[in-house]
Amino acid sequence: MFRKVFIGIWIVLSICVNQSRGWTYEEGPVSSGGTLTGRIFLEGTTPPTRIFHLIFSPNIDYCMRISDGKGNRLLKEFEVSQDGGLQNAIVAIVGVKRGKPFDFTPRIDIENCQITPFVTPVRNHHPIAISSKDPVAHDIQGYTMKGEYTFPMFNKPTTPMANVMRMIQFRKSHYLFRTQCGVHDYMQSWGMAVGNPYFAVTDAEGGFRISDVPPGTYYVIAWHPHMKIQAQEVSINPEKTVSISFAFDSKQVKIPLHDLQLNYRLNTPLEPRHFETPAVELQTH
Repeated sequence: MFRKVFIGIWIVLSICVNQSRGWTYEEGPVSSGGTLTGRIFLEGTTPPTRIFHLIFSPNIDYCMRISDGKGNRLLKEFEVSQDGGLQNAIVAIVGVKRGKPFDFTPRIDIENCQITPFVTPVRNHHPIAISSKDPVAHDIQGYTMKGEYTFPMFNKPTTPMANVMRMIQFRKSHYLFRTQCGVHDYMQSWGMAVGNPYFAVTDAEGGFRISDVPPGTYYVIAWHPHMKIQAQEVSINPEKTVSISFAFDSKQVKIPLHDLQLNYRLNTPLEPRHFETPAVELQTH
């Protein structure tokens, strides 16, 4: 298993390096393509939701539209179904050099001081669309990551109700991407580089489906922002469907002590102030 994980990481890093050197995916007709389906599971206890107190950020009146109604924003980074299916994990087939059109442009949306989706595939040397529906300003920062190290990719202040484009440019051998708001720290999202259109993000049950895959033998990788990448080898046969599954162990999740909160960070000093019921919903991401 360790060997497969190592190979998967090496393949992903190679994709990023090759893209930066000009290697491109070729679009063309797919004859008798196959389908890959499966599920991703999280075994063990689901990690706790992170808690951010609104008192530390501006725009309290507006940003509390998604909160617990007591002045706390919740960042639920692990969405798990009753039987352990893990949502918001990226599954990608690596090594496909020619196949269906690759016209994907990643997009993140900002609304009610929240960035969605929580996880998205991204393309090296391609733009990402950033759209804000909020009447308040945000400072969207993009970072490229390698291991425990984080490096700035861009810093794009967004004016109220703005639509902007920003280029994704990974450092050499990097493949992970993170965004956050510089003034609202609970606004966060993640991304992983993909080199072809054969990828998916798992649904609420941890399921995924990738269709029209050229027949052949490939490595399939699975990744969640707080889990180490996993890899499996799979053979795609003409006009056939093959299913695989991945299982992550929640014991391997490393949460810094300052983020491991079992109770609220503060007995809120905002309690004397009247908080209305959140106008939108209880935050889930």
